[in-house]
Amino acid sequence: MERSRRQSREMTADLVLAGLVAIVAVVLLYGAASLPPPRFDPLGSAALPRALAVLMLIFSAIIAGRAVLHRKSSDDEDAAMPDEDVTSAASPLRGLLILVALVVYVGALDFAHAPFVPATTAMMMVSGLVLHRADLRTGLLFGAIGLGLALALGYVFTHFLYVDFG
Repeated sequence: MERSRRQSREMTADLVLAGLVAIVAVVLLYGAASLPPPRFDPLGSAALPRALAVLMLIFSAIIAGRAVLHRKSSDDEDAAMPDEDVTSAASPLRGLLILVALVVYVGALDFAHAPFVPATTAMMMVSGLVLHRADLRTGLLFGAIGLGLALALGYVFTHFLYVDFG
């Protein structure tokens, strides 16, 4: 019974998250519609917000779909398995730490004019340490992933979208 309630709460939380992400994506699409058409850039100023909004809509649909499918498969398992004490790995503290890290990251890029590659690498490293496990191996792994991601994004933004982060 407790397991079913917990799964119902998780499904509700996932569906609320998916709905909020979809709302933000629609607002982003609405805002991008009022941006002026391109004059010199090949894609225009609305390309990035529109692409981001479409990705957000796709990911919110994936989250919602997985929540519903997981709930259906859990109902079948509940009939076959007795209740067991399962603790959730999700923690409000982890979510708060990721939010603080994100605010610090954006502030460092915007106000302190931190270089994009080191700031993004550090953000990925902190995210990995918070979400996975706080040890040297995890830090190095997520730091390497962050470095590769930052270099790839920097290249794409500079050479294809003509946005230079400095």
